[in-house]
Amino acid sequence: MTDLALPREVVRDLDRRTIEEFGVPGIVLMENAGEGSARWLLDLIENGDARSPIAIIAGTGNNGGDGFVIARHLDNAGTPVEIAIVPARDRIRPGSDTETNLRIAERMGIRIADGVDAALAACRRAGTIVDALFGTGLDRPLRDPYPSLIDAIEALARPVFAVDIPSGLDADSGAALGACVTARWTATFGVAKPGLFAGEGPARAGEIRVIPISIPRRLIEEAGAARIRTRDRSGCHGGAGAPDAR
Repeated sequence: MTDLALPREVVRDLDRRTIEEFGVPGIVLMENAGEGSARWLLDLIENGDARSPIAIIAGTGNNGGDGFVIARHLDNAGTPVEIAIVPARDRIRPGSDTETNLRIAERMGIRIADGVDAALAACRRAGTIVDALFGTGLDRPLRDPYPSLIDAIEALARPVFAVDIPSGLDADSGAALGACVTARWTATFGVAKPGLFAGEGPARAGEIRVIPISIPRRLIEEAGAARIRTRDRSGCHGGAGAPDAR
């Protein structure tokens, strides 16, 4: 089911079942997401498609945590990288997987700053920007300071590598939720999301690669089969396009 795309609620349930039924810790899913993304980004840099230094613009949820993992692997590979957290690291939930990966990045001495001004400064220094602001859980228009930040990033015209989905793109419909990142590459996790192939998705996502994160294959196949049965019963035969409300 390599061409499967599943909506946010189904992917959220896949994450939950992977953790609860199979015993895969959530931090392992985050590690796999970040490590797989970093491996692709390093290949892009080696091939000359992406350029260092790398600025990772991170939110305070799981998407930001994925970004912290990416930063760690880039740093270990000798690639210059810095992180800017919006709005600030003190908004990260204590004890979360995201906080754990932030603390690791801090101990490694990776440059980390907070706020919109710091994010814009990091983007101006960067050869490539990693968008780790919002994941697939976003389902309403962005509010300040995010629209102005995204508009400023767009104006810089740096190549953008999106984490799971371009920030501001609805994972189910492909609608732009106000301001929306335009990525050259999107590393999406577990399975693809319908919004990457509908509405604004094709124009915003760029090249898409599905990164395995240890969701058991059986769960993905069951979810895909259930999705097909639902479409058949409803009389809808639209294609899904080529998981983790992260």
